[in-house]
Amino acid sequence: MTLRILAVVVLVCATASCAEYRIRIPDSDPADTQYKEKTMHAYLWGSYKSPLVLSAECEGEGINDIGVVDNWGYDLIGVITLGFYKPIDIRYRCKAPGGSGSVPFPVPESESESEPGSESQ
Repeated sequence: MTLRILAVVVLVCATASCAEYRIRIPDSDPADTQYKEKTMHAYLWGSYKSPLVLSAECEGEGINDIGVVDNWGYDLIGVITLGFYKPIDIRYRCKAPGGSGSVPFPVPESESESEPGSESQ
């Protein structure tokens, strides 16, 4: 029985991955293909954050898209410290100067098939 539990724990740890959430503007046109990445830290169950506000160096062009990345290592740190400390990675890309909107924004099929104002039943 103990061997079975150990096997399950090892399997869960080996297949653990990260979670990434993205926000993108509809007329996506990034200035660079590489994301700029910064790590934010939360202390005291989110009561104190460092940095409190993350500044994006986009030289006045605005943010094209944002990704919030969490991985199992960060989750493990949060569990071990009972939520006292929790890091998270923030990735972003700046909008291209005078963006042309050349990269189309993907629309889920379920939204593109329904007409505006119609209710699904």
